[in-house]
Amino acid sequence: MIDTKEIALAREHPRGTERRRLLPYREALNDLAAYAALSESDRDVIARWAETRRLIKVDYAIDHDPTNLADPLLPEERLRAHVLAGECAVAGRVGFVDPGGDLIAAVAAVRRT
Repeated sequence: MIDTKEIALAREHPRGTERRRLLPYREALNDLAAYAALSESDRDVIARWAETRRLIKVDYAIDHDPTNLADPLLPEERLRAHVLAGECAVAGRVGFVDPGGDLIAAVAAVRRT
């Protein structure tokens, strides 16, 4: 579960927080094989941030702004799709249908297979 402190930080400083959380995983965010090669704990960091992004998008309308060329956020939907595709690659699963909602729960469903 994402706590209120994480939501507040993400809401107040979305771009800086995203950069700090995801910069170590730059290659994995651009390549599914690199994502799949990460340890589960590293993939959890990415999935947790992606879920945080979903929450601030839904509750505060904070998401990628195509007019902000200097410091853009990754589009939440693209980040979510990449996480789920990467988890499917790790699990050797094809045809997973994203149920929407809580991404951490969706990742757990993929990993159960």
